[in-house]
Amino acid sequence: MTRHKHKKTPAKLLRSLYIWHRYIGLAAALFVILLTVTGLVLNHTEDLSLDSRHVSSDLLLDWYGITAPDDLYGYRVGAIRITAIGSHLYWNTTRLPQASAPLVGAVEFAGLVVIAIEGELLLFTPEGELVERLAGAAGVPAGMQALGLTPAGVLAIHAAHGYYRTDERFLEWQETESLKADWSRPTEPSPALRAALQHSWRGTGLTLERMLLDLHSGRILGSRGIYLVDAAAVLFLLLAISGVWLWGKRRATAMSHRQRKHSS
Repeated sequence: MTRHKHKKTPAKLLRSLYIWHRYIGLAAALFVILLTVTGLVLNHTEDLSLDSRHVSSDLLLDWYGITAPDDLYGYRVGAIRITAIGSHLYWNTTRLPQASAPLVGAVEFAGLVVIAIEGELLLFTPEGELVERLAGAAGVPAGMQALGLTPAGVLAIHAAHGYYRTDERFLEWQETESLKADWSRPTEPSPALRAALQHSWRGTGLTLERMLLDLHSGRILGSRGIYLVDAAAVLFLLLAISGVWLWGKRRATAMSHRQRKHSS
């Protein structure tokens, strides 16, 4: 007994293609929305300051594998805590954008909080406002290893080539072979401060610009995300081809109907 295969008529083929075109369009819609929104936002990166705004979501930071360093050290100046974590410096829990590690020491002198970092002295008010930064051109010795105060309350520096002291205006620097001083010593932050600083440091590890770029390119999902965006591009191509073909087919059918109508 022979079975006859039923061939689809052109009308049924056209209907099937319409259905597939619709499904492809629905599948591609999510990618279109995602790429459009991220593309529009990224096009205004400077206006929105995306390169200086950071992601604070623990979920996203964990996804990127961004973890804070464990090696925190700092100096206490009265009730103020100056702490180095990674390459960042913090005044209590507020980051100091003007400074970066390595941190050499911190003391109170001449009514100011003096912070020594590699090659510079940073002068702050007790409220945390930067007053001035002094470098080698202002007489600050190179290779600072420690910062402290002499018994007379004079600022003292132990540098690579000797000991130095200066006046309250930081204008005159005197070098000496030895110098007795109470050198500032690093201390461990409290568990609460450590947790707060590590959370703050993690919050500077991922910019909105990078996250949006990765979302736009699919790299936020790693290599799988790139292939997913490639698949979306293929869907867009199929959608365009099927759309043009259906439009042409529909137009040809409409013209055929008009011709038959005129001939009759």
